[in-house]
Amino acid sequence: MNLINKLIIGTANFGLEYGIAGRKKLGTNEISKILEYTSEHGIWGLDTARAYGDAEEIIGNYFIKHGNVFRLISKLPKKEYVSVKDVEDEVYGSLSNMNISYMDCLLIHSYETYKQYGEIIVPVLRNLCRDKIIGRYGVSVYHPEEASTVVKELEDDLAIEFPLNLFDQRFLKDGLLQRLKGNGNLLFARSVFLQGLLFLGDDELKGKFENARRPSKRLREISEDCMLRRECIAMLFVLSKPHIDGMVIGIDSTDQLMGDIRCLSTESLNKYNDIAPLLSELELCDEDIILPYRWKV
Repeated sequence: MNLINKLIIGTANFGLEYGIAGRKKLGTNEISKILEYTSEHGIWGLDTARAYGDAEEIIGNYFIKHGNVFRLISKLPKKEYVSVKDVEDEVYGSLSNMNISYMDCLLIHSYETYKQYGEIIVPVLRNLCRDKIIGRYGVSVYHPEEASTVVKELEDDLAIEFPLNLFDQRFLKDGLLQRLKGNGNLLFARSVFLQGLLFLGDDELKGKFENARRPSKRLREISEDCMLRRECIAMLFVLSKPHIDGMVIGIDSTDQLMGDIRCLSTESLNKYNDIAPLLSELELCDEDIILPYRWKV
């Protein structure tokens, strides 16, 4: 099983201070090393957005030197869309930023934007798919019911991006992924490390995050018992699920990326399979913790 080709590099920290564990914005040299390593190892591509600071421009500068060597997911920002031009300006702005004429997937960055302005946005994106400016359009969602609604209302082959991790297992319930995939959609999991929250120690899990101590401690115990790093468990938990087409992960350094790729070895997968039945214990049904937009930190 080749899991590397399902890896997608998240680029929020290319252009922003991102993540609860360190809030790190990467330097240009480190980004170049990450992109070079990514292009050499069969990784699916990049996930970016106009909302990620200057991430698109940084990717575009890399493409000027090396050509368009990645598949790309980008996103329409949350804003008011009152005309076709509003949508086209954002799409062509992203293409210009990245020095490309085509992107594989373009997502509406929030379900709320879809509900408010979908009647304007969706016809434009359909036309751009027809004209082969974008491969697929879709929506980035936070909640299972949002994904179900989007797929029900839009009968196209979509791309849906959603959170999935050891603490947040909502999208694994009731055969949802199978139903979404059955419609021919591409399914991309994000928030795999929950911005690093999965790996914080008890002394860092205070106040609003205190309820995460129990699953965090249990994850450490499982990791030590099976001699498999927590990052590896987190990644294999997602990648081992059927119907997942790609998994977005944040990268802080080339060394981290190399380590993450080592997580996908046959040896690691065999260790993971032994402990997989235990991982349902880690589910945390506290949306104030598993939904980063509620953190307000």
